[in-house]
Amino acid sequence: MPPTGVSINLLSMCPAAGQLKIGLVSPHAWTSAWGVNRHVAGLASALTARGHDVTVIAPSEERTEERFARKKTRAARRTAKAARKLTVSNPSATVTPSSRDDAEPESGSFRLTKITGTFRVPYSESLANLSLPLEVTEQLDKVLEHEQFDILHVHEPYPPGLSFTALRLAYSPTVATFHTSGERFLSFQLLRPVVERFFSRLDRRLCTSHNTRRKVSSYFPGDYAVVGGGVDSSRFFAPERDEANTGNPLVVFAAWSDPRKSLGLLARTMRLLPDDVPPFELAIVGGEKLAWRGRLLIPRRLRDQVQWRGMLRQNSLANEYRRADVLCAPYAASGLASSVLEAMACGTAVIVPGQGGIKELVGEGNEGLLLDHPYAYNLAASLVDLLHDEKARRSLGAAAARKAARFSWEKIVPQVEKAYLGAHGRRRRQRPSRSAIESVRVSGTILADLHMHTNSSNDCATSPAELLAACEESGLEAIAITDHNTIAGALEVSRLAPAGLHVIVGEEVKTREGEIIGLYLNEEIPRGLSAEETISQIKKQGGLVYIPHPFDPLHQTPAYELLARIAADIDILEVYNPRITFTTFNEKARRLAQKYDIPGAAGSDCHVVEGIGTAMISLRKFSTPQELLASLREADIIRSNKSPLYLHSLKLLKNSRGLAGSGK
Repeated sequence: MPPTGVSINLLSMCPAAGQLKIGLVSPHAWTSAWGVNRHVAGLASALTARGHDVTVIAPSEERTEERFARKKTRAARRTAKAARKLTVSNPSATVTPSSRDDAEPESGSFRLTKITGTFRVPYSESLANLSLPLEVTEQLDKVLEHEQFDILHVHEPYPPGLSFTALRLAYSPTVATFHTSGERFLSFQLLRPVVERFFSRLDRRLCTSHNTRRKVSSYFPGDYAVVGGGVDSSRFFAPERDEANTGNPLVVFAAWSDPRKSLGLLARTMRLLPDDVPPFELAIVGGEKLAWRGRLLIPRRLRDQVQWRGMLRQNSLANEYRRADVLCAPYAASGLASSVLEAMACGTAVIVPGQGGIKELVGEGNEGLLLDHPYAYNLAASLVDLLHDEKARRSLGAAAARKAARFSWEKIVPQVEKAYLGAHGRRRRQRPSRSAIESVRVSGTILADLHMHTNSSNDCATSPAELLAACEESGLEAIAITDHNTIAGALEVSRLAPAGLHVIVGEEVKTREGEIIGLYLNEEIPRGLSAEETISQIKKQGGLVYIPHPFDPLHQTPAYELLARIAADIDILEVYNPRITFTTFNEKARRLAQKYDIPGAAGSDCHVVEGIGTAMISLRKFSTPQELLASLREADIIRSNKSPLYLHSLKLLKNSRGLAGSGK
């Protein structure tokens, strides 16, 4: 069984001493070794090293295992054949066969949970696993509910990927990292209104580059912090260069995002190189499935000048980068920043695109060379310039290493932790006092209804006497009268109530952003204030803030984004209301309460006598606000099977009769 969550005291927590239980979600199968997964793996390892409990959740590739096995067998035969030919023509060259396991990011320091049932499609200049099948949603929901993360960190939360599904199902404060802008995705264009609604659930938003922040914020306005990709400085570091080194320079070509497209560009570039190009060695990183074609990319006229080194294994990548002189990454996008940073940290001069977020790593060419279209001609010219000028290679490599040092995980992780603490700080700060908890532990169990109306509300025809009689018949021993914008009905019920009935004076206040209930009030709160002002008025009276029927479009309720912002001041959230239009709204309320650690409650929201008893809470007997909060932590909700349509119809019928009888 996975370990349970770790309770956090934010007042005493610091990155060095505290511990968070963190879930990192990637939309890409873990067999994809580059881009977002490289960032996620590095972040997970760095967080684990700082004492956090980290689980990575990623799609599984089980659907393609059999097909991959066949391709792997064919590729092995081709690689062996190419190795035999290459050994004859160049005995010093080596060909490194690739393997699926070697392509996966390392996951030794953190737990890895794979979600099956997804399928791969081209997405964000790479391949993503779409989480459309119902089995994927069910698996992910079980994982999130079981783990109970303190923070859920989703990467590239665009639909319909696994990260977006995790955002919909989140049980904990959620942080998102945007690696790419996403405006070119078909799902972005078709589902933008849906995406915008769910992005309001994010508690913190991070971007890996200023370019990504500008584009994403133009579509989804909000506060975004720029936190770049990270690099493991203990593994990727610049060596002491030997000034007397007379060996041929090593050029590494990156085929991370699209191997076929990348190798096609490499072939065109090699054909454009002049015959007198200085001798160099060529190796490819990424694109393992097409490794056997590498030697065929070198024109015959250059085979005496260019030595084919083959593929670079991931587990030896750091050593190869330290030996390399140039990294060509013409199709590096923002999501591949971590992969470029690894080469830069090893003192390798880089050639990258001159647009998008990736160019921020090399400034205006100070730490590398920037490419413009057409890539083949510019790449060939840039490569020739660097091969002829060893001093320029060393200068760019040294500047690249200095720039990459600013993105070590030791410097990036504290910025991410700051976002985590800001998101986690939205959870309810106050807990019931020990004395309140102890007092309810020794008390008996009662039935309560925390949301009721009398005829003091303009849409209710139930008199206080009728309500009290129905409460006695239902066995209720604690009730909250929450008439609209008045406490007159609550005071009348409190005056008429028998000695054994605990009556809470409340008011359902119509704020500018929606309805908010105050419990244990002494004075009436005026309508028309902002939500924050209304909450302040409730707190001044020593009352409790109760949010009724969230998410129901038939009621005026504060938006999700506002509820998330004020979550730390919400005392109780209504997670069951029998008058809700669809039961899924109650489920959303339950997730929201769990996400921000808010006690959940139930209320009948009765506007007719027949509605009393349709929603009750079985909880420990209480007499004060703090005791009520302590009791709600272990309360059970008792539901009725009366139809919301039936209750709404009775309400309309009785209200119309009341208006007719009064002559209005």
